[in-house]
Amino acid sequence: MMVILIAMFFVADCIDEGKTGPVLPVPDAVLPGQVMRVIGDVTGNGIPRGTIDTLTFTVGLVPGQKPVNMENISIVYADAIRTESLIPVKSSRGDPMQGYWGILEVQNEVGNPNNRLEYEERFVIRINPKAPLVPQQFITIIIKPPSGTSLTIRRVSPPTIIKENNILTSI
Repeated sequence: MMVILIAMFFVADCIDEGKTGPVLPVPDAVLPGQVMRVIGDVTGNGIPRGTIDTLTFTVGLVPGQKPVNMENISIVYADAIRTESLIPVKSSRGDPMQGYWGILEVQNEVGNPNNRLEYEERFVIRINPKAPLVPQQFITIIIKPPSGTSLTIRRVSPPTIIKENNILTSI
């Protein structure tokens, strides 16, 4: 009798194979209508065995999308406690102070230097939220272009913080 019950359990389990559970989003997946995408790691600089003060990441255009004037984007930072809209530094370029964001570098720049994200260009952006990140803290960075779907970056800070190049793990 027990053998029959075990066999029925396995047969019933095999029949349910077609059912799927909830579908979780792939980290950094490009959503319909999204204009920008994150390229590479999100890194942070901070105080060893302390907190992360600034975050740096690189963005590029989604293939087939039109250029984006980076002076017209909005960046929002959120953690478990607070949400803040960050302000661009003067001319959008430079190392930001607390509460600001700035473009540190343009890779593969096309034409004369400008703040327009073009095909195959990559903009290295640094943000400096007012409150630093603690170890293993969940954060969200939302980059909203003037039109199209926002780029949402979700990460967790490392368990041990070093001075530079703390790589935040995607969720």
